[in-house]
Amino acid sequence: MGAAGAAGSSTSRPHSGSEPVTFGKNIKLNDDTGRGRQTEVALAAGPNGTLIAGWMDERAERTCSFSWSTDGGETWSKNVTIGNTSNFVGDPAVAIDGGGTFYAGCQQYIQAGRTGQIKLRTSKDKGVTWSEVSEIQSAPDKPYFGGGVEPGVLFVSWLGNPGGIKRSIDMGVTWETTQTTGNIIHGTAITTSTTGLVHVPYNADSDRNQLRYLRSKDNGKTWETRRDLLPDMGRFCFQCQPRQHPIVGAGADPTGKFVAITWSSTMPDGEGDDDVFVLYSKDGGETWTDPIRVNDNTTRSRQFEPWVGVDTYGRVHVAWTDYRNNGDNATYYARSADPEKGFEKNIEITEERGTGDLDFLGDYKGVVVQGEDVVVVWQDTRNDSGDIYVARAIGAAGPP
Repeated sequence: MGAAGAAGSSTSRPHSGSEPVTFGKNIKLNDDTGRGRQTEVALAAGPNGTLIAGWMDERAERTCSFSWSTDGGETWSKNVTIGNTSNFVGDPAVAIDGGGTFYAGCQQYIQAGRTGQIKLRTSKDKGVTWSEVSEIQSAPDKPYFGGGVEPGVLFVSWLGNPGGIKRSIDMGVTWETTQTTGNIIHGTAITTSTTGLVHVPYNADSDRNQLRYLRSKDNGKTWETRRDLLPDMGRFCFQCQPRQHPIVGAGADPTGKFVAITWSSTMPDGEGDDDVFVLYSKDGGETWTDPIRVNDNTTRSRQFEPWVGVDTYGRVHVAWTDYRNNGDNATYYARSADPEKGFEKNIEITEERGTGDLDFLGDYKGVVVQGEDVVVVWQDTRNDSGDIYVARAIGAAGPP
């Protein structure tokens, strides 16, 4: 595996989960040497220190590219791609199941009269070899993957009217019946667990702008009736540069008991523009808090494109794009042991800031808990219009 950089030793723990969080070196994941744009990130964690990241890559023809780590994020592989046949692909999706199989996905959009397709490659040997590309679902846009705790289990969702979610128990070779989600506007998030709880939040019905939620208690064999958790998610800045869409992120602890949902919008408790909010559940999705603001800036500036992870102790880890520094593009982070009691002081992850004067910044972040560490991946503009960077906070998810 080619090393793209190092973020510190996994055997040296400079602090426990009760001390202030410190992120290590920012590591560039895309291995091109030119100025092609990389954007639309995704990140997943698996057993034994495995991680996989994906992004839309425009160094030559537009593809979905991927890099992975087998040592908790200290070193990363050379990039592998899902090539395109239409020159219009994007929205990569990644997952790792409980047996360690890697899943790398990519959306091929509708073009020249052909229905859009979600494409998939798998690796059973931690990235040493990869399968040929297969098509697993027709869809207009935005796939999302969730790796099951059991080996071979993979969930895939997609947007549309209706959108849907379905499960495979044989590493994506065959698929079970689709569970409809109704009208999905901008994709889902999927969290799986050791207890069989699967949490799937998403933005639905653009006229009513709801936060909708689907849950399974038996690892996706059956699904409960979908619920509306929030009747109004706030105002989204479609016309902003970069844009802000009603993207919903989610994370859960390994048991699925502690669950967090995040998004960014303009709401009454914010600064009058994009701010980051979470909903939090301590009982496996039975009950939820009201929206809680995460970013702590006191002057008006945009905070958007958040994602969230939850550790073994129920602590919530949120990262997002932050323009509080005179409109520069930076990535910030905050942690909370209980969001209803507030978040710790926001900290900056990026070692260097880049331009924020862009028409597109990729819509997503990736945040995962890997053992006692927290790993964040983002689109960075310190060099050009887009590179993919990752950083690791050693011990941030350790014992409090």
